[in-house]
Amino acid sequence: MSKIKIAFFLDVMEENFDGVAITMHQVINRIPKEEFDVIFITPHPPKNDIGFPVFEVPYFRVPEKNKDYRFGLPKKRKDLNEILDAFNPDILHYSSPTAMGKFAVRYAKAKGKIVTSIYHTHYPSFLKYYFGPFSSLIEPIFHWLYAMYPKTDKILAPTKSMSNYLKSIGIKQESLTIWGRGVDTDRFNPSKKEQDLWEKAPKGNVKLLFVSRLTREKEPQTLIRLYKLIQKKNAPISMILVGDGPMRQMLQEKMPEAIFMGPQYGEELSKAYASADVFVFPSTTETFGNVVLEALASGLPVVAANAGGPSDIVSDGQNGFLVEPANEQAFFDKIMKLVQSEELSREMSSAAREYAKSQSWEKLSEQLFDQYRSLVKR
Repeated sequence: MSKIKIAFFLDVMEENFDGVAITMHQVINRIPKEEFDVIFITPHPPKNDIGFPVFEVPYFRVPEKNKDYRFGLPKKRKDLNEILDAFNPDILHYSSPTAMGKFAVRYAKAKGKIVTSIYHTHYPSFLKYYFGPFSSLIEPIFHWLYAMYPKTDKILAPTKSMSNYLKSIGIKQESLTIWGRGVDTDRFNPSKKEQDLWEKAPKGNVKLLFVSRLTREKEPQTLIRLYKLIQKKNAPISMILVGDGPMRQMLQEKMPEAIFMGPQYGEELSKAYASADVFVFPSTTETFGNVVLEALASGLPVVAANAGGPSDIVSDGQNGFLVEPANEQAFFDKIMKLVQSEELSREMSSAAREYAKSQSWEKLSEQLFDQYRSLVKR
């Protein structure tokens, strides 16, 4: 039986760059080579050999204040059609409704191929953070970009809330499947705890952790207001931030007593999670929230905004709390419940770990490969 051929159009392939890259590398590492033959097209290639052909396309950086991200220009690679023709894919898979995704959809439809996508990023929720009062003027652009989704044979939404959103913009139910995210519970594990990891934190303080890229859409203003409320109340809490990005300098200026660890990877990131006590996540723009699942796997109760993907991961009152978005008082009140009750904290920590154990990458990757198998009849 011949192999199923897939051409992946991925906007980011640098390892550990963001949640999308982390997700895709988990899948890439588990591709059954005896069944699948794959190639990758990207403006942002991996730093290491992944064992499959990678074709880089030209790009420009966007937005102006977040220059790490690359906007791929597949049309600028003049031999890309020839590369695809020679490969002759059964499926074209794109990660975002960008020029990369548009190229994949157009090629698939012109050649009578199957086209799929994972709904990684909920771009409409970024509008207020980058365009403010002009959001209503920009919104039609997203509707134009999202016009490629109805032409996509299968869209994998990470949560029920995201699936419902896609249905609300006209995607047919039969084109939608919920496909979550997994976590490595050996890597993210309470056993990684280091008692004295943060010497700067006053002894006895609860360590409140935030892990993410430090960008506008991660709701840093809520973090600042929460920090100031903690300081005002003289609460025994030390805020710790892991990550980097264009908002870091501003955050450090506004939160002088907080501990900024910068970006952490591998074992160091695992230690950071396991050595904290509570995880806080105010972002409202997540389609899923990989860091939330990593925190749960590390045994941390999570206090998150009741919006987007985290609202489907955190079971309110069981493995954490869901609170009104952008309401620092609501965040503070729930965090203090955990500060003031060791029993509640222990119960939620146990529930967090149990939930994470049910979300293995092996199981989820196989579900994805099954989707591809079902689309290609051999």
